[in-house]
Amino acid sequence: MHRARRLGPVLASMLAGVVLASGVLTACEADAKPEPERSAAAPVVPETPANPLPSAAPGTAGPDAARSAWLGKRLREIVDDQRFGDVVNAKTGRRPPAVPNVDVAVIELDDAGRPVAAANTLLSQDHPQGVAVPVTTDLSAPGVRWTHWSNSAWAAKKSTEPLLTGRGGAPLEFMTPYPASVFKLIVAFGVARLADQGGVRYDEVYDYRPRKATCPDGRKPGKHPVSWWLDAMITYSSNTATCALLMMLHERDGIDPMNGALRSLGLTTLRVVDTDPADGGGWSFWGLTMTALDTSRLLLLFTDAPGTLWRTPKGDPVTTEVLSRSSRAVVRKTLQEQGLNQALSTANWCGQDYPAQGIPHRVPTRWTDRATGQVRVEDRRYTGDVRKCADDAEVEFAHKTGLVPSAGADAGIVTALPGAKPRRYVVSVFTNLGCTYVDFVGAYGGQCRYTQKLATLGAAIDALMTTTAGRPTAALSAN
Repeated sequence: MHRARRLGPVLASMLAGVVLASGVLTACEADAKPEPERSAAAPVVPETPANPLPSAAPGTAGPDAARSAWLGKRLREIVDDQRFGDVVNAKTGRRPPAVPNVDVAVIELDDAGRPVAAANTLLSQDHPQGVAVPVTTDLSAPGVRWTHWSNSAWAAKKSTEPLLTGRGGAPLEFMTPYPASVFKLIVAFGVARLADQGGVRYDEVYDYRPRKATCPDGRKPGKHPVSWWLDAMITYSSNTATCALLMMLHERDGIDPMNGALRSLGLTTLRVVDTDPADGGGWSFWGLTMTALDTSRLLLLFTDAPGTLWRTPKGDPVTTEVLSRSSRAVVRKTLQEQGLNQALSTANWCGQDYPAQGIPHRVPTRWTDRATGQVRVEDRRYTGDVRKCADDAEVEFAHKTGLVPSAGADAGIVTALPGAKPRRYVVSVFTNLGCTYVDFVGAYGGQCRYTQKLATLGAAIDALMTTTAGRPTAALSAN
């Protein structure tokens, strides 16, 4: 019997956590290095003051203010329902010492993939029941003072240094969680830009010869086509592949232009700095930053949506032509082939009582054993036969997950499968809920996994988006 989709009251039973008291995140197994208090290599980035934003360009869909406000209210309620604080320390069984930090964004899309509404909810010690962040017509949240993540500052209820200047008067302050491996979306963007500019070919063989061992997986040289490295980085989150691509970007002067392009697009909280040119390692809380709304906008750039998606702080239109059609297809295919379906989606455990079902999509066949139906993703194994759930899948979820002891994240594009209830949206979530905090001691046999609250969050958001698709704003607002 297939596991039933869990909504309503069940949603109130999931997604909380905290973080380890120290450690720059490097891998799921351990936080290996002392947490830096500051980093000269991760300067505060000046932000171009936002102009009064015009409506969407003629002929394009634009976010509807009333619809976005309604979506924001519902998203805040969903986040609050999860009771993210109701998790326990995986070793001691104790509750987390404070409300976790959770950053969730949803962008509703029309049938063509254009944004029609956007919402962003933040959960923190300042807002223990969540707060709906006002989102502008350019799909940004200028009312938030984003700050760097720090485990020790979070535990001590202190502030940290800002990510951006010029936001001292913003009404909200939020310490944005470390993105873990979701930052690999930025690396994919950098590789795609480099390919579009002729700096690399996807079929080109890159010989990775690290001169150091600061990569999370140590010094592991390899020689593969760039497309192979990219697939390994996204589909099963290979740290070695990520370091190889970062080293390649360093060698070909692609890092600074990548960060500069993100800033010019208005994606000012997305950046990869202070990585080591000698091997692509050196990842840190201070050097890798992302927020949910900016990540959702980045994902839009990998689609084929027509027209203006949003406008830059200078008022220039942003379209998917930022990347070539071929590069968008390459990145999107890797996201569609994701093997680590274990956060907003729990498809790798489909049909089991635990964890709860998340976004209802199927596991790509490349990861499923034909004889047993069990999922194997490189060295990761999942119990259960997922084949019997394949027919129940309702959507495609092209996404990237990230998990370390003190951070859990997921971000992707959801598209209804033929015959399923219509919905199309982008969703991103960043939390400080890594595998330090779990649903109960011994969950997943003690392996480093996500709290199932991320899955119930995903299921609730997906259920909401099935009710909004195709309905006019007036009808939604009446509810």
